[in-house]
Amino acid sequence: MRAEIDDRKRAEAELRRAYDSFADAQRLSRTGSFITDLVADDHNWSEEARRIFEFDPATAITTQAVRDKVHAEDRASFDSVIERGMASKDVDFTFRIVTSSCVKHVRGLAHVVERVAGRPLFVGALQDVTENKVAEEALNKARSELAHVTRITTLSTLTASIAHEVNQPLSGITTNASTCLRMLAADPPNLDGARETVRRIVRDVTRASGVVARLRDLFRKKEFSLELLDLNDATREVIAMSLSELQIHRVILQSELAAHLPAITGDRVQLQQVILNLLRNATDAMIDVYDRPRQLLIKTEAENDRVRVTVRDSGVGIDRESIEKLFEAFYTTKSAGMGIGLSVSRSIVERHRGRLWAEPNDGPGATFAFSIPRARERA
Repeated sequence: MRAEIDDRKRAEAELRRAYDSFADAQRLSRTGSFITDLVADDHNWSEEARRIFEFDPATAITTQAVRDKVHAEDRASFDSVIERGMASKDVDFTFRIVTSSCVKHVRGLAHVVERVAGRPLFVGALQDVTENKVAEEALNKARSELAHVTRITTLSTLTASIAHEVNQPLSGITTNASTCLRMLAADPPNLDGARETVRRIVRDVTRASGVVARLRDLFRKKEFSLELLDLNDATREVIAMSLSELQIHRVILQSELAAHLPAITGDRVQLQQVILNLLRNATDAMIDVYDRPRQLLIKTEAENDRVRVTVRDSGVGIDRESIEKLFEAFYTTKSAGMGIGLSVSRSIVERHRGRLWAEPNDGPGATFAFSIPRARERA
């Protein structure tokens, strides 16, 4: 009898140690566990799960009590998770909760493990990912700041192109205005000719306004903003802005923009920055080329569920061994380069769930390309 008591005490002690170790692991990883019967509204939560939600140990946990903690903007998402669970389906979730101390980000999942009286019984885990979320937001903000700096640096080198783009329509406006005045001063006045000249003035004003608007967008510091986007249009605008610089460096530009290119969802300004960086890098790679034409190809195409932009030059080329180094921050092969353009460009593309890569050409030069998932079609 004494031996049985001792065995039971040892078993209880081992169980307590195992439970304490399990509780310690949950506390360190900020991960709580739970067993839930949604239909009966019966919830058995671990100590860490209660701590994350700041539920008192004596408080009875109910679905409504949990919902009351969920951030008002995330309650619709929470309700859909409960609805899915009621239908006996596994669930995963991410939402914010509001506690007495702060707003927390919670991520979790739950699986149906058995049925009790026909009702699904869930076993799941939830994790406090607030620190990770805050760190991710800080990283994205830092990337945006760096992207803005590189955009300003890049645009400062395009001053001649910018001046040319604005001066062309302004010169047209001046010429057409003088012509219009002469037509109106004629005896009799050439009204039809004056009307056509005024139309040309309006066209040039619209063109100049468009240039200024594009520049304002590129200089503007703004948050990451998604919209339905045609990469052909975005590419044409970058080409127009870069045309004078390409001509100055005697670069022969060829564009192959695919017809009926699928739309993507992206930030226009940031993706134009990527295209601008690739065009400038290609131009720089050909500055010291004198024994062959400085040819630059920019191409768009659809491939499966993605849209690709390719920039190919006939410059000095790149070594396969050093390709990945090109995308490292502060790595540069230029004497006056900062070494952050390609690094920032890859960050922007990856934020769009895309990929940016480089490869040497079979002949002279190199090819840089990025692909972005096409926009999902709405039902």
